[in-house]
Amino acid sequence: MGAKRMIAIVAAAILCASCDDSTPPTAPSTGREPRLTLLAPQPTLGVGESQQLSVVVVEPDGSSHPPNGPVTWRSSNEAVYTMWSSGVAVAIAPGQATITAEADGRRAEVALTADVRPTALRRVQGRLTDFSSGSPMAGVTITFGGDVVAMSMQATTDSSGAFAVDAPVGKLYAALDGQIVADLAIHFGGPAYRGDLLGNGGVCISRYGLVTDALTFQPVAGATVRLGGRSMVTGVDGWYRIDLGCVDDPYGNFNTTFMTVTHPAYREFSRVLGRGIHRVNRIDAELQRP
Repeated sequence: MGAKRMIAIVAAAILCASCDDSTPPTAPSTGREPRLTLLAPQPTLGVGESQQLSVVVVEPDGSSHPPNGPVTWRSSNEAVYTMWSSGVAVAIAPGQATITAEADGRRAEVALTADVRPTALRRVQGRLTDFSSGSPMAGVTITFGGDVVAMSMQATTDSSGAFAVDAPVGKLYAALDGQIVADLAIHFGGPAYRGDLLGNGGVCISRYGLVTDALTFQPVAGATVRLGGRSMVTGVDGWYRIDLGCVDDPYGNFNTTFMTVTHPAYREFSRVLGRGIHRVNRIDAELQRP
């Protein structure tokens, strides 16, 4: 065999060594794994403020999607930041805390800071509905005031009965046509405060409102509210409503009246409502841990 022919055969063999049709070409491995990323819109909040945190799974190719399973939230310092199970971070006191999220077997962290912002206001929003029918009451002006501000703030309901007002923390009262219809416990923390109100009560008698944890401001489910010989247990939203009838009896119900709220994990809440139960009023209750 000639030298030139031998060289051609060897070259062809070398070229065909990488020409196996049964093995498709593959992209080089990056060695990267999906990672969990924690998203915090604001690294610093004022004490009493809150924000919704979220997590996404980022794939090696840069795409992202929500976790497949539930997310577990934890704060390294509950005295500074407390976490709701829904991912809401509430600033309780000045300082710093590391927030950890775990999902799909992965973990992500972020450091959050809380500082004092004494001029902050609290957004109170809700709907005004008819006591009997539950239909929205549109175009009604509601007046607000409280411990630190006179009854001078106003909000007018829209076509769906919705309203909103920014108020300082503390006791906040709501009035319709000069009549106090709600005694609200306004604090910072969590989503915008649920300010739902009932109107057009007439001679009906009812008490309703929100039962919350005095520290975390979260709604308390499973609390028993007792009033006027009747009781009910709050649902997951911490809401209660006890209707006591719509008979006009100006000479009845004139004994000293108490409202109590009990829950196995909290101290008993008790409040004197005065002599008799009249009209439809909202009264919020905050429960203290033992």
